[in-house]
Amino acid sequence: MRMPFACAFWLGVAGGARSMLPAATVSRAVREGTLCTRGTPLAFMEGRNLNRLLVGLALAEIVADKLPMTPSRKATTAFAARVLSGALAGAAIGAIGRRTILGALLGMAGAVIGTEGGAAFRSWLASLFDRDLPAAVIEDLVAFALIGFVSSKLKECALPTEGSLA
Repeated sequence: MRMPFACAFWLGVAGGARSMLPAATVSRAVREGTLCTRGTPLAFMEGRNLNRLLVGLALAEIVADKLPMTPSRKATTAFAARVLSGALAGAAIGAIGRRTILGALLGMAGAVIGTEGGAAFRSWLASLFDRDLPAAVIEDLVAFALIGFVSSKLKECALPTEGSLA
């Protein structure tokens, strides 16, 4: 089975924009049967209530992100949440090829790049609009597009390659 390195990394990048999106996306994929975490330490991802919680948190984050009192994504707690979410998503995807740790590391790397790059991109957009709200909405759209792209590829990534069928 091939390892979907790109899926793990890009979910981490999306987590740099919205920290709960990678975990919610992977939880949904596990619930739908696209990803299998049975027999791994990530089997808890199959829980229906966990999926509902993660999706709810992702939606709440999208709203909270627009509030002026929301701390910077680079604040220690927010940064750690993004890296953890990327690691969790990457590990679940890495479990496809029995490379959980590699998947987690790629998800973490993507989250760091997404956090730093996303902050710079949003700051640049806000300077163009002379306010933050349009920049935040555009950032949401980019994150959703990335999540949609990765979600569409997860089934493809989970399929065994021709050489692995025996």
